[in-house]
Amino acid sequence: MKVVLYYHNQMRINSQMLEMPQSNEFIMNFEDFAEVTKESEQVIRQCFSQFRLDEVFLSFNGGKDCTVLLDLTINVLKDIHQKDDIAKDLKVIYMRTKGPFREIESFIEEIEAHYKVKLVVTEGEMKTALGNILEDDRRLKACLMGTRRTDPYSQNLKFMQKTDSSWPQVVRVFPILNWSYHQIWSYILQRHIPYCNLYDIGYTSIGSVQNTCPNPSLAYNISGHIAYKPAWLLDDPTMERDGRMTAVNSRSLTDGTGNTLTDVISESVNGHAYKADKTDSISNALNTA
Repeated sequence: MKVVLYYHNQMRINSQMLEMPQSNEFIMNFEDFAEVTKESEQVIRQCFSQFRLDEVFLSFNGGKDCTVLLDLTINVLKDIHQKDDIAKDLKVIYMRTKGPFREIESFIEEIEAHYKVKLVVTEGEMKTALGNILEDDRRLKACLMGTRRTDPYSQNLKFMQKTDSSWPQVVRVFPILNWSYHQIWSYILQRHIPYCNLYDIGYTSIGSVQNTCPNPSLAYNISGHIAYKPAWLLDDPTMERDGRMTAVNSRSLTDGTGNTLTDVISESVNGHAYKADKTDSISNALNTA
């Protein structure tokens, strides 16, 4: 079973590149992001009015949301400090998940080059990792996070609030809480923000290789081959996390020959073998993509 993978204006069938068919279904309707951008910039300014630059770090996992957050934060800092190279002074910590995609690892290098930042890498269970971060740099008091209200356990978050008492103590700052899925993609595409190429091939929410696959909602059939539209063409934003394995199992799409979509993906996409019996709900809730 071949899988068709889409990249902007081309598609790849195994190693052969073909032109993507031109069709209205591949045109995205952009969603206005002016108001949420203004709101986010105000939250970021409030953060840096309460904390010095060396007291704040930005949590980054290579996903679309934290990439938008990084871009917004750097733009605000440039305005505050009137320095084009201020990004080098922002502490950005890459929260590496267990079993990261190699595409995410490559994207981290792209982000470093594009924004002229140096990412500090940390690994391990989220609570322990946060404790290690704060222990390594005792100046840190606040953490910028790319969480949105539609993420798990995030509906009632405030823009700024401390971690729970059972966690290492830090003020969490959520500037993009009120952004929608399509506002995120409108910002990325209209402002030409870099993003991980997994989003080109149907991934809409990226975790680890053990729990993530292309979103079944973006799958369709071309002459017997499964194809995937890019992430920004997802019609229903409530299906953003349908590419996480627990969601895929419940929908159980097939390719018409008895193979489930999970079976096809495990054999065909990027050489990764996916397993549907692993979840990381805590990490998903705190470090979504």
